[in-house]
Amino acid sequence: MAPTESSPSSPSKRFPGWQSAYAAVLAEADTAALFKLVEIAEAAIRTRRAALEGNPDHHAERQDMAEALANLRVVKKERLKFDQPNFSD
Repeated sequence: MAPTESSPSSPSKRFPGWQSAYAAVLAEADTAALFKLVEIAEAAIRTRRAALEGNPDHHAERQDMAEALANLRVVKKERLKFDQPNFSD
């Protein structure tokens, strides 16, 4: 369930702080490397989200981060066969 290049959540230069880590997950074919890349991407997204806390702007970025986190959960479940409780993001 990887976003396409034309989707709003496709990695772009709009949000370079976390999007490059997310793009690395989408591009990785090696399952052994994928787990660590997912962890890095999740941490980058959560760090950026925390930095935006209290700022009423950045709606598009917040939406893209939420979608990216949802896609990372799919990667963990389908590609890494990792079944976890649905923790809030």
